[in-house]
Amino acid sequence: MFVFELPEIGEGVVEGEIVKWLAQVGESVKVDQPLCEIMTDKATVEISSPRAGVVKALHGKEGDVVKVHAPLVEIDESGAGAAKPEPMAEAKAAEAKPMKPEPKAGPPKAAAPPPKPAPKAPPPTANGSNGHAEPMAAAGGKTLSTPAVRSHARSAGVAIETVPGSGKGGRVTHADIDAIVSQPAALKAPPALPIPSGAGDERIRIIGLRRKIAEKMVESYRTVPHFTYVDEIDATGLHDARANTKAIAERYGIKLTYIPFIMKALSVVFREFRTVNAVMDEKAFELIVRGEHNIGIATDTSAGLYVPVVKNVEQKSILELASEVEDLTQRTRDGKVALDELQGGTFTITSVGNIGGRFATPIINHPEVAILGVNQIHERPVVRDGQIVARRMMYLSPSFDHRVIDGAVAARFVSALKAVLEHPEALLVELR
Repeated sequence: MFVFELPEIGEGVVEGEIVKWLAQVGESVKVDQPLCEIMTDKATVEISSPRAGVVKALHGKEGDVVKVHAPLVEIDESGAGAAKPEPMAEAKAAEAKPMKPEPKAGPPKAAAPPPKPAPKAPPPTANGSNGHAEPMAAAGGKTLSTPAVRSHARSAGVAIETVPGSGKGGRVTHADIDAIVSQPAALKAPPALPIPSGAGDERIRIIGLRRKIAEKMVESYRTVPHFTYVDEIDATGLHDARANTKAIAERYGIKLTYIPFIMKALSVVFREFRTVNAVMDEKAFELIVRGEHNIGIATDTSAGLYVPVVKNVEQKSILELASEVEDLTQRTRDGKVALDELQGGTFTITSVGNIGGRFATPIINHPEVAILGVNQIHERPVVRDGQIVARRMMYLSPSFDHRVIDGAVAARFVSALKAVLEHPEALLVELR
């Protein structure tokens, strides 16, 4: 009986979460056949079998955290289909293999938009990686810790993003959590109480990407004092500008939505309101005002929420942006987006206008300091010059980090954005 232990799958990785079993007890497996998907703080990878044989035992269930060198799978090499291990097979098993596509967010140049680029690299994994075991680290100011430490913090009622890390590179350790737990009770959050199940209930384990999204949202909401400012704009001119240019876009095979107009309008307004296009360095407690306008587009996929980033919006025309948004969001939905296309954002747009609803209060994509909620355009009667007329109206509902953006600044920013969007003609002549 061969006991296969979880191999070392990356520098500094000491444990991983079992996201999905790809082999079952009683199943015959071959050398290099994938056994499971393991998620760490750095990547989600497939772990392959170094031996052939019959699976006799799986150590852990989906959602469990397994330490490196702990038993993972037991394989009976004398079983049906067993064969001698290939040379270096165990070494191969220790290599992190990119996952198969799992999980929707490219540009024409000047007058003639180029064809859409070919799919890039492996798809993002549950924590936004493309399957390679490379550091995700403090990109975006995320607290560094292993899944087990995060689980320990949750069970102890400790907000891990508030814990100073004593480990390598500021990583939070079990000892750091224990130090918080040992403080006087008045300083600790009460532990979570178990909730009993009732008849007809279904319990769904929150694992993988869903867990990472949950942790990210909690981190952002606990770290950032949010406030949302809502204003209504007359989107009739925006509607007409899009309608008048759709035919031009279609000649280049581009689907033109409202988002490229809004992105370009944001880029124009960022010139005056530079601190809105910024990120927070929590460790140094400094606001980093970005020179580039890299706008993320919140994208709903079958695997969960991803935010692919359109880089250098200030350098691109509306048609270029439309082409890139269409390509990037589609490849995100198809699981073909590259890791670097999910990083480096300076501001985020979240739009549910095509679904419905008047306005929302979006959570900031930390460490960014603002996010724009774009809502449904609806036709309704309004008063213009003393006359009741039909206009296409839309609410904008951006949220801001109140530590660095005051209410008055937010109001002026939205007013400036409103002025541009209500008269979008100027955007059409902004080639770059």
